[in-house]
Amino acid sequence: MKVKQQTLKAFEFEIDESKAFIEYYTKNAPLIQGYLLILSGEVDAEVIEFLDEKEAVYIDTNTKSMHMRKKRSTAVLDESSVTESSVCSQPTPSKNASVYYRTVRSGEEIYAEEELVFFGRINSGAVIESSRSIQIFGIIDGLVRSDGEYLLLKEIGQGSVFFHGEELDKSRFDGKLKLIKYDNGIIFKDI
Repeated sequence: MKVKQQTLKAFEFEIDESKAFIEYYTKNAPLIQGYLLILSGEVDAEVIEFLDEKEAVYIDTNTKSMHMRKKRSTAVLDESSVTESSVCSQPTPSKNASVYYRTVRSGEEIYAEEELVFFGRINSGAVIESSRSIQIFGIIDGLVRSDGEYLLLKEIGQGSVFFHGEELDKSRFDGKLKLIKYDNGIIFKDI
């Protein structure tokens, strides 16, 4: 017998209703597929059947217990706070924006409901998610996801950036600052 300890990445869901979970999973499938799903709350037969159909790997913590490390971040993206808004003409972060003057390390996860500004690199294995706009002035080698009014980016390295559920084409970035908006599709503008 051989035994290896592995570090897994997972998405943790507290399910209130199966329909909302299935809609969220379907919308975010490119981000979720291939990860362990940790489920709690209302995990009914409809959710189990859906996940089995998608061949997802999951654990229902209502029936099984897990030993989990202390969470790095206590901020949770609340779907009810995501609202549709008009596309702004000038990117200006709100007074409630969180600003990071450092590199976001591998394994670090930042989930926020406010606007985010990063002046350092986003390393491989880092995850940044916000329901608001994001500005990143360093190279992106991790995963970035936003449903905000705009993105302000310079360069996507080995990472992936999803804006309103669509993955941005890395070849569009050449190290020059770009403003990305969403208006019935992705719009790029050189700054």
